Amino acid sequence: MSRRHGASRLLAGSAVALALVLPLVSASASKSLPTPATTWTTRPLPVAAGTNMARNEDGEPGIGVTPTGQFWVASDIAPYAADDPRVDPAAGALSGADVWSSTDGARSFTWRSDPFAEAAKTFGLAGEDTDIAVATQKNSNGFYNVYATSLWIGSSGLAWSADGGKTWQLNRLGGAPTQDRPWLAADGACSVFIAYHQLPTFTPFVDKYDVCTNGNVPMSGGATLDPVNSTALSMSDFPGTSNSFNKLTIDTSPQSRYQHSIYVPMSLCAAQAATDVLVAQANGCNGTQYLVAVSTDGGTTFAYHPVVLDPSSATLVWAATVATDQVGNVYFAWSDARNSYLNVSHDGGKTWSKSKKLNAPGTAAVYPTVAGGKSGRVDIAWYGTPRAGNSNDKKVMGKPNAADGAKWSVVVARSIDGGRTFTLRTVSSTIHVGELCTGGSGCGDANSRNLLDDFGLAISPATGLDAIAYTDDQPQGVGGKAYTAFATEQLAAKPHKR
Repeated sequence: MSRRHGASRLLAGSAVALALVLPLVSASASKSLPTPATTWTTRPLPVAAGTNMARNEDGEPGIGVTPTGQFWVASDIAPYAADDPRVDPAAGALSGADVWSSTDGARSFTWRSDPFAEAAKTFGLAGEDTDIAVATQKNSNGFYNVYATSLWIGSSGLAWSADGGKTWQLNRLGGAPTQDRPWLAADGACSVFIAYHQLPTFTPFVDKYDVCTNGNVPMSGGATLDPVNSTALSMSDFPGTSNSFNKLTIDTSPQSRYQHSIYVPMSLCAAQAATDVLVAQANGCNGTQYLVAVSTDGGTTFAYHPVVLDPSSATLVWAATVATDQVGNVYFAWSDARNSYLNVSHDGGKTWSKSKKLNAPGTAAVYPTVAGGKSGRVDIAWYGTPRAGNSNDKKVMGKPNAADGAKWSVVVARSIDGGRTFTLRTVSSTIHVGELCTGGSGCGDANSRNLLDDFGLAISPATGLDAIAYTDDQPQGVGGKAYTAFATEQLAAKPHKR
């Protein structure tokens, strides 16, 4: 929900009691896979302490999980959150970001902090494009560092906790000034990477920080934390200048021969005179080239490898995500505003398989977010509807909130054979109705962008079960604002023997 792409007002939403568990097998799936029987439940994340709200009014969440299975979620306290006492109308676009955690396998979450707040129960220099990451090794005090970032009108902040979320330190810039759309990834006990667009050129940068060496600064004054290195992602190998990118990931598995490799999913519009993907689209984008930027030296240099050329010219905002499994297979998911697809690499991102369509015939799927687990395990979640067509087409999908509008839910595809076959499940009830716009600030119809641009999926290393944090705007009659919810996968109870 960056300033560049606009922050449309979100309307309504409420708690979802029990998630629907509707199996859907796509055309690419040959048979059901032998996975344990599981159930899904969904509910809103709890409100921040002291706000006395009926429900949170956050949106566009990210999610992370420690090696022991503790889940962390961060989400925008969006400027539309008029019922949140921390949002000061006089502060304009400033609000903050909430952080929650779960120690029971995502059955429940506890609100932890707004680490960007200027003071307790007040707004902060944050509120757009929030993301979260967790360390993969414990620090010297026996905790996994937790990192959060959020954008404000001038730049982004980088906050971190070294004591399980009890206290936070804050770097108010998180890198060079004038940033857009920060993303986070962590490696080891102390290293965190923040990727962002540097304005006004929208050039992607990746900064690396070592918070254990340089981060021991009290939060009250704001930490002065300089990056270990900062690298601009050059697009010299590929024509085009849009340089759109999504959440980076790091292969942290000791079993992978590509351990510590950094992968940044990117896309280029086939237009030569644009400085931004939306401008390129307006000027006649002749397809979108998806590629991955790969670093094998800790983010100092990157190489660029093409993944797939999408000829549709859909050019979604934040269309692609990437993940790795335990043995180093790389999974790249993307959408053309009608369907979602997966490409797989077995050589560290250098070469890629042909695209595999993920959603079932007669459906639409947008904003796929991917996560990797054990060898060959890959899950992809998306916003899906049992109505084929372009999610931005109001004639096909119906007006937002119209009685005859397309019903959107959270759908999960799972593979345990490296993406060759999948099982699909719808794991939430309806989260949006009608047109679902994927064009950022180009969305013109009221309520069409209520779900914003991205959400988070993570697989617990401890249990192999999923947790998903997403935006919901249903039902319309409760609360009047969208909210951040979570979906939890649990093993199904075994029937009693008589």
